[in-house]
Amino acid sequence: MKTPQERIAALNAEADRLQRILDAGSCAEGHSWKHVGGRNASCAERGENCACSVPVYECAVCGDCDYGDNDDARDILVHCSNKH
Repeated sequence: MKTPQERIAALNAEADRLQRILDAGSCAEGHSWKHVGGRNASCAERGENCACSVPVYECAVCGDCDYGDNDDARDILVHCSNKH
């Protein structure tokens, strides 16, 4: 269970995130994606034994994350599948 201070900090962080969205305008015309890391590709042929990685992007404005569902990742998965 979170302490009152932890709950307040979480609420303040969410309020800050929402304020950034308001300040920057809507992402309705498109997100401002930034690379934040990667995840295992888990290609169909190798599954969990796949050593390939796909990029993960997060919107700098609203904080939405694509969790590796992007054009770059699809290209990597095709290449990975063809390689194996």
